[in-house]
Amino acid sequence: MKKIITTTIATGLVAGVASAGVSTTFDFASAYVFRGTTLNEGAVFQPGIEASGYGLPEEYGSVTFGAWANWDLDDNDGAASTSEFSETDWYVSYSLPAFVDGLDLFIGYCDYSYGGTSDKEFNVGAGYEIAGVGLGLTGYFMSGGAYSGQNYYEFTAGYGIDITDELSGSVDASVGYILQSDKPASAGLDDGLNDASIGASLGYALGETWSVGASLTYITNFDDDVLPDATGAYDVSVVGMLSLAAEM
Repeated sequence: MKKIITTTIATGLVAGVASAGVSTTFDFASAYVFRGTTLNEGAVFQPGIEASGYGLPEEYGSVTFGAWANWDLDDNDGAASTSEFSETDWYVSYSLPAFVDGLDLFIGYCDYSYGGTSDKEFNVGAGYEIAGVGLGLTGYFMSGGAYSGQNYYEFTAGYGIDITDELSGSVDASVGYILQSDKPASAGLDDGLNDASIGASLGYALGETWSVGASLTYITNFDDDVLPDATGAYDVSVVGMLSLAAEM
């Protein structure tokens, strides 16, 4: 699924409950890496749309619906088609009302669709801001599909700064820990630290609606007994991305 969702939680969840709005993203990335695993070592296009808020009073929290997809621009050495979406994700989340100043809690569900097959996942997480640093902890619990029973926990940290009225920058990092399931897709693998990443990004507002951005992320893996490299899972360690986004 969209690798930016958790990063966004770390740096933006603490912003509070928003009013109703729709946002769209159009990302061009040099590769597709998900939780440390290289899914395509070549260029991809990743559009997304998200609707949130719906005018709910702040005391009732906020509901978000979204969709995200991956279109392979590179055929990944013949392993992917370049004429169709290889993955489409549908998700919903509910941000609870703020019980403690600076603390945000949320629960959610995501369906990962791969053209005939799918994985299903529940998630729950929290975000908290300390001295301008957004911290996040999210648990992802696979409830259906090839990885049913697998649990993935991710800790994120991010810091953003406004350089000018239009230009902003941020740095973020994440560490993932996995509890394997007994399904064939992960049977026999060890539990443990799965992957980590560190990245930096710049964003520029073109106006009240549109913005552009660029990011660079370094990804590393810890243990071949947790995330095996037999299928080329570690092919890509650096991912660059150019983004176009709109908020309405």
